[in-house]
Amino acid sequence: MNSEPLAGRRIVIVEDDYFQAEDSRRLLERAGAQIVAIAATTPDLAELLALGSVDAGLIDINLGRTHSLDFARALRDHAIPFVFLTGYDAAMLPEDLADGPCISKPADSERIVAELCNLMLAREG
Repeated sequence: MNSEPLAGRRIVIVEDDYFQAEDSRRLLERAGAQIVAIAATTPDLAELLALGSVDAGLIDINLGRTHSLDFARALRDHAIPFVFLTGYDAAMLPEDLADGPCISKPADSERIVAELCNLMLAREG
C-alpha cells in the first residue's frame, strides 16, 4: 500500500477545534497531502482557489456559532469533493448534502484518508 496515498493533493481543513484541526493536519500531511488552509470559520473559496487548486475538503459541520454547510455547497458547485468530519449524526445533514461521506468523531484515521482518496479517484474517473 502507498505510504503517501494523498501525495500531491491539496486539501482544506475546516475545523474550529484547534486540537482536532492539528490532528487532521498531521494525519493528512503524513499521507502526503499539502494543506491549503486550516480555517476555524467558513473560508472564502474564491480566495483559496486564487492561491491554487483545491483537491478536497475535510469539514466539520458545527463551527461554533455558525456551520459549514454553505462552504460544502460551494465545494460541490466547483466539483471539489469533501468529507464531513463531525460530532453530529449524518441524519442531520440537509437533503442536498446527505449523499456524501460523513464520518463521526472520534474517527479512525485510516477511514478519513480512504474516504478522501476514494472521492478524489471517483472525481478523476
